[in-house]
Amino acid sequence: MKTDNNTEPVEVFAGTVLDAGMIQSLLEQEGIPAFIHNEYMGSIAPWQVTAGGSDAAKVVVAKANHTKAVQVINDYGQE
Repeated sequence: MKTDNNTEPVEVFAGTVLDAGMIQSLLEQEGIPAFIHNEYMGSIAPWQVTAGGSDAAKVVVAKANHTKAVQVINDYGQE
């Protein structure tokens, strides 16, 4: 079976659940499908997801959208 590397999930942001939700919304407004990995565990028990509990929520997009997603996040950070 042939796999499509462009649909492989890649992380574009790591932070708090609140920040990850904002980034997800920002990306989806730009037409980039995104989801939050560890959304619930990142808020309930972040220390079980990452060492020290920091940056537990991860925003993930398809590899094909990685460059555009990073650009959108960087542009937002500069405003």
